Amino acid sequence: MSGKRIKNWLITLVVCGGAVAAAAFAGVLPIGKSKEAATSATAEPAVKPQEAIAVTVAAATPRTVERRVRIVGTLAGFEEIEISPLVDGPIRRVLHDVGDVVAPGEPLVEIDDSDFRLAVQEMGRALELELARLGLQSVPSAAFDIGTLPAVIRARLVEQNAAQTFERYKSLIDRNAITKDDFEKHELNYDVAKLDTKQRLIEAEQSLASVRHRQAILETAQKRLADTRVVTPAAVLAAGSAAPQIALVSAAVEDPSSVRSTFSYTVAERFVSEGEIVRANPPTKLFRLVVESPLKLQAAVPERFGGQVKVGQKVDLAVESWPGRKIPGLVVRVSPTVETASRTFQVEIAVRNDDRSIKPGSFATASILIGADNHAVTVPEESIVRFAGVTKLFAVTGDTAASIPVEVGTRLEVPTAGGATKRWVEVAGRLPPATRVVTSGHAQLADGTKVRIREELASASSLPAPAGSQAVPQPFDTGNDDVREARTPYAAAPRKDAR
Repeated sequence: MSGKRIKNWLITLVVCGGAVAAAAFAGVLPIGKSKEAATSATAEPAVKPQEAIAVTVAAATPRTVERRVRIVGTLAGFEEIEISPLVDGPIRRVLHDVGDVVAPGEPLVEIDDSDFRLAVQEMGRALELELARLGLQSVPSAAFDIGTLPAVIRARLVEQNAAQTFERYKSLIDRNAITKDDFEKHELNYDVAKLDTKQRLIEAEQSLASVRHRQAILETAQKRLADTRVVTPAAVLAAGSAAPQIALVSAAVEDPSSVRSTFSYTVAERFVSEGEIVRANPPTKLFRLVVESPLKLQAAVPERFGGQVKVGQKVDLAVESWPGRKIPGLVVRVSPTVETASRTFQVEIAVRNDDRSIKPGSFATASILIGADNHAVTVPEESIVRFAGVTKLFAVTGDTAASIPVEVGTRLEVPTAGGATKRWVEVAGRLPPATRVVTSGHAQLADGTKVRIREELASASSLPAPAGSQAVPQPFDTGNDDVREARTPYAAAPRKDAR
């Protein structure tokens, strides 16, 4: 064997020996150990015990929760009236413009009255002529005795004289003291006198009827003269349909004396100017007036609430022009029928607007108070977990968390000890009051996970109000993105708001 081959063998032995020594040192090869020790070294290590997840909790608390039906609609004036003239003519004066507040009976427009004044004078003179024919100074009343008229008195006197003469000649004819021709002549005079009296009575009736006709024509002319001053109507001031609404709205507020008992109008639109000629037929629109206090909201309510919405229930409204302001109202009318196309029925709500700050035509959201649940279970909003269409929360029993499916209802603003508010929600499910629910740490939890309470109602600012205290409901928060669908907290259909 050559020296070169011997040298290669030596190098190979050295390299292999070093590798074996290194492996033994690293503990890969069980060199110098027993067979059992080698076997135990290659076995899997033991499973470590599960570490408890740190969470914070709060107690589910019973509170009074209001049940409301939520609707939307457009506010309208209690009355909206378009004013038109009753006579034709050019406008002489326009007395009010858009935005003016006018009382009932206050003039709005004056039409030129020259022709109407002349017509009144003409009719007055014609009436005086008829009265002069009867010998009267004024139009008599309905109880006037036409027998007192001079023409009738004269006819009756002539008749009385003819009757006396006839009686004398009647006694003479019985004694044959006069001729038959003389008797018949005086008998005829008597009959003519009686007919003349009747004729005078008829003529007196005709003359009296003519007087009253002239009087009616004169009154018509006077009315047309008065109609040249266009005034606001006063009909709604009567104790008619408006009175119940005013009384109901008054009863719904803390200070009933602050509610107006009379109406006034606001000029919403003006359509004419001075000098313009207006017509009564076809009518020319002059103004549009609206009663702003109170307002009314007519809205559709789903059919399923037909047995719960009633006249006299209180309503809270909100408008975009006054964010955060709660406006009181009252249900004053409920339609007795359901519209088959939409499966809804109409309600009318009277709305307070004493300062006229809310404009007719404003979009409004409203909630009708139909009842209250004094023992509704509420939890902090942060305890609710939504995933894959399932709404649940985790309840802590001992040191274990358990998931409980729930349905979310009304949201509440609950005052805290620090003077702030905290959002709580009403839940329905198998959750008894006073159950501890997890408020943080949900991401690491599963059903049956071990937990440890890191903080349990430790912060004074997060303490809930005592049970039985009145929370502040969010009247327009339905828990649903579509506020137009009024729902009770426990509607039959489950919510689908996977997040």
